[in-house]
Amino acid sequence: MTVPSLTPNTFAHELLIAQLAVQRAALVTKRVLATINATKSISQPSSPIADTPTTPTILSQYLHPEYYPISPLPISPTSDDNTSNSPFQFNLPRRLSLAKTDTSPVTVADLAAQALLIAAIHSAFPCDTILGEEDAADLRADADLAEQVWELVSTTRLDDAESEALLGRPGSLDEMLEVIDLGGGNHNHSITKDARNGSTNGSSSATARGGGKRFWCLDPIDGTSAYMKGGQYAISVALLQDGKELLGVLGCPNWRFEEGMGTAVGERWTVQENVLDVGGMGLMLAAVRGQGATVRPMGRGALSEGRRVDRGKGKPVELREVHLVDSQRSPATLTEKVEELAKIAGATYPAVTNLYSSHMRYAAMALGGREFAQLRWPKPGKGPWSIWDHAGSQLIYTESGAGKVTDLAGNPIDFSTGNKLSRSWGVITADESVHAEILSLVNQMRAASP
Repeated sequence: MTVPSLTPNTFAHELLIAQLAVQRAALVTKRVLATINATKSISQPSSPIADTPTTPTILSQYLHPEYYPISPLPISPTSDDNTSNSPFQFNLPRRLSLAKTDTSPVTVADLAAQALLIAAIHSAFPCDTILGEEDAADLRADADLAEQVWELVSTTRLDDAESEALLGRPGSLDEMLEVIDLGGGNHNHSITKDARNGSTNGSSSATARGGGKRFWCLDPIDGTSAYMKGGQYAISVALLQDGKELLGVLGCPNWRFEEGMGTAVGERWTVQENVLDVGGMGLMLAAVRGQGATVRPMGRGALSEGRRVDRGKGKPVELREVHLVDSQRSPATLTEKVEELAKIAGATYPAVTNLYSSHMRYAAMALGGREFAQLRWPKPGKGPWSIWDHAGSQLIYTESGAGKVTDLAGNPIDFSTGNKLSRSWGVITADESVHAEILSLVNQMRAASP
């Protein structure tokens, strides 16, 4: 197996495992996505994909067992059976999602993807701690759902045997539940003195996250609601230590890789919520601190060749040229503040880049022009935000060239506080040539706010 690499040897093995793990997780999300799309075409054959996510209430019409009786799960996309027009063979499962306490849905794909991601990372780096968004509590309480997730996990493999052999995987349903729980997503531990020194004194390993011991942060599906409606979503893996990102890998399975598009001066990739790579596997971004960023097409086997991403060689940005990436229907941020910033700056609003997934917005900025920027102003009572919605992608953005990320006070994002970014309020993501001006305007806006 030849694995193309554009980075020096530092963290080379970590990067390889993370990229292959994300690619395998993308496979399982595509399998479930094919099922969701088929279900939607039955229940709403003339309904177009919207640019905003659906709600659990709306989704329930697709998931009710009365409408969709028990049937086998999707077979592996690597099967030799080519009778379907889709590259992801499937049958309708009995249930596709469950609701979390915060009303956001969790699909079987979230749980299957987290199991595959953690198994790969824990097998390769057993001394590292891992933070994933989900845990296995609902699966332990629902044997039918657990079996459904296990069928997905046990039958999803990379086509390339050598690549697959590098990745660990659960050997049984019970082991899968244990693997998912290694992430412990519902624990919200603060950083203790002992954890900073690499010891948890018998408490949950989550206490070590963000301290001196390095840890992996995973988001198996960022933008689950958009994912279930057929929009853009992301799979994120980040490696952190001492509150800093060391490595980030971001899979964007529904963003088509543009073969003829460059990644340097004057060329700007674009992404829209409802323009999808239906038959393909999308693209993957990756970065190691101090080594730059790459983009490559995702596939079903070994890694494809990557390209350098370098936005920094273009001309500096003027304030009026800023292209504000937004999520206009976000339940967590004030989009009116983005509009206010655009008005003060003399920039166009709304811009064409409106994405629900947090990680997809970072990806859009990494592959967009230097004028791409983002303001995330938290709604009152919302926050602090979760680390898995930001870790890794911020590094990819800054390593892609001339980018800077701070909170609304101008401080670097602090990843040392555990599951929640409790010391960082809001986010400004912008090119170095214009970040200070945007921060100054934001300070004026904050001073004028009641």
